[in-house]
Amino acid sequence: MRKKRINKMMIIAVLFLFMIMGIGYSYLSKTLGVNGNVTVKPKLCKRAESLHIETCNRSDEAYFCSSAGYSLGDDIVYGNYGVSGELKSGDAFDCDVDGDGVYNSDTERFYYVSDYYDTTTKSFNSDYATLIYYNNVKAGAPDDKSTFAYDSSNENWHGPVTGYAELPSTREWSRVTLLKDTRQLLNEKGEATTGNGSNVLGTFTYTDKAARLLTVLEVNQACGITVGSYVTGELDACEYLLEHTQYSSGDITRFWWLETTLASSSNRVWYVIGNRRAVDEYYEVNSNYIGIRPAIDVAKTNIDY
Repeated sequence: MRKKRINKMMIIAVLFLFMIMGIGYSYLSKTLGVNGNVTVKPKLCKRAESLHIETCNRSDEAYFCSSAGYSLGDDIVYGNYGVSGELKSGDAFDCDVDGDGVYNSDTERFYYVSDYYDTTTKSFNSDYATLIYYNNVKAGAPDDKSTFAYDSSNENWHGPVTGYAELPSTREWSRVTLLKDTRQLLNEKGEATTGNGSNVLGTFTYTDKAARLLTVLEVNQACGITVGSYVTGELDACEYLLEHTQYSSGDITRFWWLETTLASSSNRVWYVIGNRRAVDEYYEVNSNYIGIRPAIDVAKTNIDY
């Protein structure tokens, strides 16, 4: 029988092919997982396993935590553990916003407020959630004593030109991006005018920021109120908005800014006032003793609830 001659070059080619396949398998195994399954990145937010607590240290018949039914020394527990598969105002979450793999319940605590409100379409987007941070910030870090102007020009139709600089950047909170970093400014009625129609509200861009300011429309939706009614205690249903304000203690700031302008004034913006448990607009936008509190936009598919 005539023996078949095997080409040496063919043998080398086959061995080389097997070697490439081995390297490829090794690479895919590391990239996709041992069994070729795609490695799923952990969700940004997961339900809190403990709740934040402050002590009621303020006594007043009309204002502060004592006017909400607490006695001096009582614990104030912020937020809810929530119900699996549901999202309700005040549900507490820990969100790995800085991407270090740690869900820090002390410094990465957020509360679900409502569905995301799109100020351009003037409608709620049920695919995205708006979450509010537990504290005010300075240069992106938790700080319940530092305060800033909304806009030092004292004109409200430009947006939070001064105060927004304190919000966390996309480098500091690397796992968070705004759904829309350029937002249409609105007044509490959902209109794009201010000063009784004397000024048109344009857009504001949260350049390089991972967070924005909360809107009046989201507060209304979450708390079942109508901002502008000036009712003391109207935020009792949203007590989590009062954490780290003078609601509980006298040595911290009373306020934090909202994004929404006042329809009737060209130099006022709405803000949360902790001691009165309400939303107000008494101070002008160049007032530099109101805090900055970040709100983030999160796809509901990126929340473990």
